[in-house]
Amino acid sequence: MEAVLQIFVLLSMATLSFAGCGPCEYDLVTGPYGVSDEAITASSTHSHCSLVKARFSSSNSWCPLHTGVGHYLQVEFRSVSLLKAIQTKGRGDTSQWVTLYNVNISMDGLTWTSLSNSSGDVKVFSGNYDSNTVVTNVVEGTVVAKYIRVISVSMFTHGSMRLEVQGCPYSEISSTCHRWGAKLGITGDVLSILLDTDASNQGLCGLKCYRQRECDSFLFDVTSTQCRLLKGTVNGSQITVDLDGIWYFVKI
Repeated sequence: MEAVLQIFVLLSMATLSFAGCGPCEYDLVTGPYGVSDEAITASSTHSHCSLVKARFSSSNSWCPLHTGVGHYLQVEFRSVSLLKAIQTKGRGDTSQWVTLYNVNISMDGLTWTSLSNSSGDVKVFSGNYDSNTVVTNVVEGTVVAKYIRVISVSMFTHGSMRLEVQGCPYSEISSTCHRWGAKLGITGDVLSILLDTDASNQGLCGLKCYRQRECDSFLFDVTSTQCRLLKGTVNGSQITVDLDGIWYFVKI
């Protein structure tokens, strides 16, 4: 049975600025926001195609040691980043490329989550069809990660790949687009609880809601650091009030 929460009267005193938009189309593998060679790793590597050749600037590519699928290329970004697009190329000096792939993301390099489609299934991205054409796949929704793995699902000849990821460091996102505002709730409103978790501050609680596709609002208790993510919003005027240290925020 789906957990629900009955909202009575919630007041607050300010609007919370949080996460936003602005320029977010930087190259996160190679370029000003790019990573060191040591931050690029793989499931295996052939001696003819070292990891440094995984960059778009290479005329070769990274190649797994063996043929077949399930091999991956991994990047640890310089900082937690908002991911907007994934770009791939094949091997520049011969006819080898990945035709389909999955993407896993992680915040710690240990626990991984697969990017999914609108049905909730693991998403299969279209890869390359020749050696040098850039194929771009837009990342849907809000995807924030410190690590990315691009995993081959099918390939032509050999699963060789050059990789770029576009996005921006999460800390540098402007605070002008996504904002949270407190609202005066109406007695009797019932909302579905998506998740009960902890957060050290309202901004981190907002980040957790922002990263959940179905999260529309959240409660944050400053006395206990409880962060409750909610599906749906209460009706009522957008007034700022607080009740016993509990703040209710919605996207505005």
